[in-house]
Amino acid sequence: MLVDLYKNTVTDSKYYGMYYPRIFKRDGLNLKGFARHISEHGSLVDYKLAVLVLQNIVECLKEMMIQGIPVKLDGLGIFSPGLQSSKGGSESIEGFDPSTMIEGIRINFRPEGAGFVDDKLDKKTLKDAAVFKMNDYVTVKHKTVDGKDVTYQERIPLSQYGISQAEPDPEP
Repeated sequence: MLVDLYKNTVTDSKYYGMYYPRIFKRDGLNLKGFARHISEHGSLVDYKLAVLVLQNIVECLKEMMIQGIPVKLDGLGIFSPGLQSSKGGSESIEGFDPSTMIEGIRINFRPEGAGFVDDKLDKKTLKDAAVFKMNDYVTVKHKTVDGKDVTYQERIPLSQYGISQAEPDPEP
């Protein structure tokens, strides 16, 4: 896993100036890319069947979340719906209007085994299975282009700081 370093630049934070790791951002896999990955594991599932199954999981999960029904996928975890409401709230019961006060439904995920002895997908188990490779120091910069303030990220190889650089992982 490639890891970049970032400096906390929030001036009112008690951690201002501290450096923190972040996972190097890569392009994600879409449903078909994930199906291709599954089919390449040499299982009995071919690409077309993997796409079909994943598409059905997505549609059915959406249906269950809209109905407020949590879904446990054994070996993976529990997907459960949660409401995102407006920050202001309502001053009275009579004044509560769900069409304006509820901004959205989010999907919460709790990995299987989270908080139990036999953890499978919890944060510590995943950390223990990962091999971390230092990548770059990433800093936010500002410049003016055609009269407009532009914010961008500058990547500085950690080798400039005497930290050995990782070889990029092959694409998934």
